[in-house]
Amino acid sequence: MKVNFKIFPVISLVLIFLLINSEKSYAQSTPQSKVFYLGTNPVALPLGLPLKDELKRFLPIASGNEYGSTIVGGYFLKPNQSIETRISLSNIHQIAFVGQIHLGYNRFLKNNTDLENGKGWYFSAYLKYWDFYNRHTKIHFHNICPYISLGHNWELNRFIFDFRLNQTLAVASWSSLENTRGNTAWMLSPWPEFIRVLPTMSFTFAYKFYK
Repeated sequence: MKVNFKIFPVISLVLIFLLINSEKSYAQSTPQSKVFYLGTNPVALPLGLPLKDELKRFLPIASGNEYGSTIVGGYFLKPNQSIETRISLSNIHQIAFVGQIHLGYNRFLKNNTDLENGKGWYFSAYLKYWDFYNRHTKIHFHNICPYISLGHNWELNRFIFDFRLNQTLAVASWSSLENTRGNTAWMLSPWPEFIRVLPTMSFTFAYKFYK
């Protein structure tokens, strides 16, 4: 089954555009600034380096299973609501390359104002796509999974430090290998054979822009 995984970033951008336009009536009636943020996952950065196998195996739990170069971008629909996309691209060892894209919605529990967008505790719903590409066999292993998060956002001037716990729910997988079929299953842990339920952590360091 052949899938052009390159279209996923385009789909995500289209979804972001539609979500932003769905808030036009609110934006027109409220004199708030447009607020964006751009950052990275600092824990994921070293996972693109040739580390020991033990570190490659366990550190992804602390990086939200993101590897290497990671870009995080978001936009506040309202002071207590934002949409976010995360893109991660890296070789994880000599054979495999993993590309990921996440698209989700964050809802803050605090009644934030225009001057303090996105502070405090929040919960999220995300959809994640990743492609595990074997560079030797040229085979793509595609995966899509929904997950939910509980996080906290700290802010110093325009700098944001974010921590969250992510819980995957299920996964749909398929391969570019001919004569194979896709499959779906519940997935509550990266290692279900050892631990049935295991959330991962994500760290984000970002900078906030106003327009």
